[in-house]
Parts: sequence; C-alpha cells; structure tokens
Amino acid sequence: MNSLETDGRTLVDHSWDFEKADTKYSNHGFHSYPATMIPQVARRLIEEYGNGSKTLLDPFMGSGTAVLEAKLNPNFEKAYGIDINPLALLVGKVKTTSIDYELLKTTFMDVLNESNNELQQINFMMKNKAPRDVDFFNINYWFKPNVISELAILKNNIDKIENGDKRIERDLKDFFNVVLSEIVRKCSNTRNGEYKLYRLSEEQLKKFNPKPILEFENKGKKNIERMKTFNKECSGCEVDILSEDSRFRTSIMDDSVDLLITSPPYGDSQTTVAYGQFSRLSLQWLGYDKKDVTNIDKMSLGGKKLPQKNMLDSLTLQDIIHKISEKDEKRAKTVLDFYMDFYKCVEEFDRVMKTGSKLCFVVGNRTVKGFKIPTDRILIDLFKQKDDQYRHLETIIRRIPSKRLPKKNSPTNIKGEVGSMMNDEYIVILEKR
Repeated sequence: MNSLETDGRTLVDHSWDFEKADTKYSNHGFHSYPATMIPQVARRLIEEYGNGSKTLLDPFMGSGTAVLEAKLNPNFEKAYGIDINPLALLVGKVKTTSIDYELLKTTFMDVLNESNNELQQINFMMKNKAPRDVDFFNINYWFKPNVISELAILKNNIDKIENGDKRIERDLKDFFNVVLSEIVRKCSNTRNGEYKLYRLSEEQLKKFNPKPILEFENKGKKNIERMKTFNKECSGCEVDILSEDSRFRTSIMDDSVDLLITSPPYGDSQTTVAYGQFSRLSLQWLGYDKKDVTNIDKMSLGGKKLPQKNMLDSLTLQDIIHKISEKDEKRAKTVLDFYMDFYKCVEEFDRVMKTGSKLCFVVGNRTVKGFKIPTDRILIDLFKQKDDQYRHLETIIRRIPSKRLPKKNSPTNIKGEVGSMMNDEYIVILEKR
C-alpha cells in the first residue's frame, strides 16, 4: 500500500473513525476551531502508546485537545501545549484550568444581568449603539450595528469582573472571553461553518438577526456545566500553555518528554486551513494587538517566503516538488518552505524527546496543483534524517467523518476551480531509539 520502505506497516483501520462519537465531552466543547483533532483519537493514542508516560507535548496545540486529554488522564504529571495563535493559547488555557463551579455561576449572573440591564436602557432611549472601546478596520462590514452594541456591552462587563485573588480574576475573565469569542463568530456576518472569512450574501443578511447577549447566555450555561464535569474528572497533571514557536528552541528541558501527540498545520493558508482568518474577528474583539492578529498565517509553518535551498533528504518530497514546479514554481516553493520549516520543528522535537519515547502525528495529505502530497511518508523521511534514531512503528489511516475542514479546496489557487480535500487522516507513529 505504501511504496516507501519503512519499518512499520500502513493499514486502514475504521475503528479509529469514531463516526458517531460525542467530540464535545468535558471541556472539549468550549470553542470551535479549524481542523481539530477529535478527543477520541488523542485519548486512544495516549492509551495505546503512552503506557508509563508522565509528560506529554503537543507542539501545535490548536484548541488544546491533546493537553486536555492529558489533564483528564490520571497518569500524567506534566503536559505542554505550544502555539503561536493567541486564540489557541487562550482556549487551551481555559479548557485545562479548573474554576470553582459556584463562583462561575455567580460571576456569570453578574455579567448577564448587567448586560441585559444596559441593553434595556439602550433600547428604551432608542439608541442604536452602546458606548464601545472596541473598534477595528471593517467592523461595520462584519457586524450589524445592534450586534456591535451587544458585543461591546458583554466585553465591557467581562472586563469589569473583579476578585480579591488576581489569578482567579484572570481565570474568570479568560473563561468568559472564550464564551464571548465563540459568540463573536456566531453573530458575525460570516458564512456559518467556514474556516475563512466569507461574508453572507445581501439576501442572507436581510434574514440574519443574531442576539449576542442571548447567545452568550446559552453558551455560557453550557460551558459552566462542562466545567462542573471537568472539575470532577480532571487529574493533578500540571499543564503549561506556551506562547512559543516549535521551529526554535522552546523553554522545555532536554530529554524530558515521554509522549508527543499533535496534528500539525496543513501547510497552506491560501487554499486549505487559514487559522489566522478563523481567529481574526474574535481576537480583534478581545483587544489583541493588530500585528499579532494579522500575522498569524504569515508566522505559521511555510508562511514566510525566505530564500532557502532544499536540504531535506526525502526522495518523496523531491519528487512531488518537481511535479508541482513543472506547473507552478511559486507554489512548489511554498510547499517546500512548509517542509523546510517543519524540519526545524523535527530538530526541536529531537532535543526534548526522551529515548524510548513515542511520537504520534495526525496528518492530512492535501492536494496542490492536482498532486496529492504524501505528508505521512515525507514526515517519516524527515525523522529518518536524524541518524536513524527514529523507527516507524505504523501508520493508521482513518476516515474523517466530521472534521472542520472543507471537502473541496482550490488546489490551483484559481477562482472557481476546486479539488477534493482530505477525506482521510494518517496517524503516523514513531519511536525514538
């Protein structure tokens, strides 16, 4: 099935599909995120490959699925989650931070009651908008005036949350900012279910009448109940959420990690998953610096267009780059940039992983210029470049029943042309010897 000569086998295993599984149990349902690893996959990887493991690393944390599973597992002492996206860092932190249930309920009612009172006053005075501190380019393009007013009210009341313990105060604000972030996207003029920013049509906008405070109430109640369940189930595992870049030396100690579980970026924000676009409106409402918000996709793997020669020892990669370059040299360079950046991460993983540790990568093989890129095989090649320290144990192929990914993309980057997207995922298991 796999032309690459590897140590391990490659097999299709539908028991990994989890087609009808609840993927939002515990705090996993806090916030949507593009191309998320489902918790069942992370949990099973921990169970099957993490025997005796005490420390877990997810170097491309996203919404924090793997680190949350480590927190729900009684055997882990430490879990690291790394990401460059401020929204991922916020969601990952909130998902894995226990907060007292009664305190959450009391704070929630304070924010909600104050927000509803302010909204009533605005309606009574027949004003179209509330005073707001949030303003950014195109805010009126992406949000209706009444939506801006309600979101501003909610944000101001979250900012007013107080607690004698400043750490708890920060945790409370972060918790409700995650709720607000989800509401921002739901109540924006963007098409539902998209991972990029596309505006609703004028006809759709006429029928679109979201009520942010009501949505905040509904989502807040659900997340508080999830936290109640999480508080009962979570372990003593210490979770460190790191705003760092896995291409460079991180703050994690040498030879300290037992198990790596991650789903790396897909490698092309132009045609596949634009994490920055997905996060932009939320981060702007939450007050993040404009430069941090707009540069996420540029800062991702392969995002910076730097002159660099292919130094990677992968015949599979060389072959696919050659094929793509015959059609489009620029796109071939973009693909190569991604894998060159990924190899920098491989070197950092090698530094922090213990001998005998397992590394589990959940990857998709995307299509560029009509060519399917075998990332699963290229990944094995890149690790084998490390003086044969790594052994390929196996690659499991699973169907993607409901991952937040499009079924079609624009592999040629020409408007109107679409190609099939990733319907399968490849779970590549490696061992450091």
